[in-house]
Amino acid sequence: MRIIAVSDTHNQLDQIEIPDGDVLIHAGDATMGGRYQEVYDFASVMAKLPHRYKIFVAGNHDLGLQDHPERFEPLLREAGVTYLRDSSVTLDDVKFYGSPWQPEFYNWAFNLPRGPELGAVWSKIPGDTTVLITHGPPQSILDLVSRGERVGCDELLAAVIEKKPKYHIFGHVHECYGALERYGVTFCNVSTCNKRYAPTNPPFVIDL
Repeated sequence: MRIIAVSDTHNQLDQIEIPDGDVLIHAGDATMGGRYQEVYDFASVMAKLPHRYKIFVAGNHDLGLQDHPERFEPLLREAGVTYLRDSSVTLDDVKFYGSPWQPEFYNWAFNLPRGPELGAVWSKIPGDTTVLITHGPPQSILDLVSRGERVGCDELLAAVIEKKPKYHIFGHVHECYGALERYGVTFCNVSTCNKRYAPTNPPFVIDL
């Protein structure tokens, strides 16, 4: 199975050269403000891509998916996109689990306080997950912002160490695009846009 992974495309998915593969993953922040037209345009681009399976997890900029899921989620379904919100899908015997939540970050979408509330969210990750998709990073893993602060989630890191998916795919922190292996897990920050919101980082290609 060939997985193509992107994140943080911010209304610029149509400007990115996306390789072919079996599964296309978008790990959130498809839009700038999550307005209906933005989500509609994103879904339209996704519908045209040739990948057999398409998975999306929302990010903090995708406000409409938090505030009006009844209006926005059908746009994704009609485009053939599997939208994961604290849920999983098994494709060709590979289990993917996705969740949009992150530690509180200004007044954006899918924010929760650090501590027990986030811990409860991550406790839902199935133990047999192969590919975990979140919008935000775990603590101290590809989460360093330009002001020198690490903004990842401690509770998410603890859950990943416990559940041990083969891959953990996320975005959110534009400055930390890249991959590393730790705790027996391959972590991939697949943010497409750089700090200036220019789509300069190429999609990740993962062969399972």
